[in-house]
Amino acid sequence: MNSKKLIITAFLFIIGFQVMAQDQIIKLDTILLLSRKKLVVQIKNVSSATVRYFDPKNQGSFTIERKQIQQIVFSSGRKEVFNKPAFSMVAEGDWKTIIVTDNKSDVSGLYDLGPVIGRSSAGSKDAKSAKRSAIIRLQKKAALLGAAMVLVTKEEPIGGYGEPPSFNVEGIAYGYEPPKEKTEEENPQ
Repeated sequence: MNSKKLIITAFLFIIGFQVMAQDQIIKLDTILLLSRKKLVVQIKNVSSATVRYFDPKNQGSFTIERKQIQQIVFSSGRKEVFNKPAFSMVAEGDWKTIIVTDNKSDVSGLYDLGPVIGRSSAGSKDAKSAKRSAIIRLQKKAALLGAAMVLVTKEEPIGGYGEPPSFNVEGIAYGYEPPKEKTEEENPQ
């Protein structure tokens, strides 16, 4: 009889230990970014401007701005939507999705992908169409870099009286992902 009591006691001990171990498991939340990236983390704090989280993969606490987050799916199953994607039906990398801004705070928290320049086509009818043509060319160059936004640093109308109007726009492309490292073939020295 003692051996049966010992087996039962050991069995109950193991079950109790497993229940306690399950309580120690960290329940993870999922952050879905507007860039279509997914972060599986433990949310620590949601404020009016930022979300602070612990990333078990990188073993550290990080902060991200709310404007970069599409939604959070909490471990309880509750979903909280922060932003809706601006262009859900447009293909990724399409130049039409590139946002052009002159407000530096719009690109805070994004990665600098490099300078871009847009020059209008030679046959512009008026100053307005020349500017629109230059911005479209700027957006196309930014899309090739994988950017989401362009911070305009310089706008320059060109042409005098009697000359066809043209326009130059310079800016810095920004994206949700860090710039990709160039290989030896892409960047010969």
